[in-house]
Amino acid sequence: MTERLDHLHLLRVELTRLGAVDVDHLAHPIPHVEDWTVGTVVGHTGWITRFAALVLESDPDNPPSRSAVPEPPPGTEVLEWFAQGQQQLLNTIEATDPDKIVTSFIGPQPAAWWTRRLSHEASMHRWDAYSATGSPEPIDARLSRDGVDEVLDVFAPHRLDFEALAGNGETIHLHATDIDDGEWMVTLNPENIAWSRGHEKGDVAARGPVADLLLMLWSRLPPSRLEVFGEAGLLDRWQQAATF
Repeated sequence: MTERLDHLHLLRVELTRLGAVDVDHLAHPIPHVEDWTVGTVVGHTGWITRFAALVLESDPDNPPSRSAVPEPPPGTEVLEWFAQGQQQLLNTIEATDPDKIVTSFIGPQPAAWWTRRLSHEASMHRWDAYSATGSPEPIDARLSRDGVDEVLDVFAPHRLDFEALAGNGETIHLHATDIDDGEWMVTLNPENIAWSRGHEKGDVAARGPVADLLLMLWSRLPPSRLEVFGEAGLLDRWQQAATF
């Protein structure tokens, strides 16, 4: 995992980029997320910043409810609402001891866990928003590498649809072509996954920039955007199960 200051810096960068979307683009649909527009993405992320700020301020034994944060406003008002949530979150992170134990969807965690999680949340949704109007700037390679770890460590164990995945020991090898130490071996089991970092032969291998590997794991890019060798259907099964 990268250092907390890296996560905080990248969180600031990505939230600022997302908040700078063109107001005329708010109604544009997100091509890979059904029924979402750029405005939906901005509002969703603004809601998360507010909710996370409340979590960081709360006792883990008395976490805030989702209803404690109002729904985003309609139309162009969402941009100002987003900016306010962004500042609320950043101010709260700065004022919070990173070792303070707070709640999360995987159980109690240090507050720094949320800085990491939100840096990935902001970068993915910034990519979503700008993909609606062209070719978005890639997610930072260091953050993407950490993001692959996060998918395998956090999201797959808790939110992967293992029934849809139907794993029976098949293996996926991920190979990032643009960074060092960017290879992962993932084993698909009936009720979990196992993974390690390193070079091994899998039933399927996917090669490409680390940001594209991350986007494929999040079902943002089709496997065809990568170099794929072996049983390509395993990657399709992953994406069907990865309804994060």
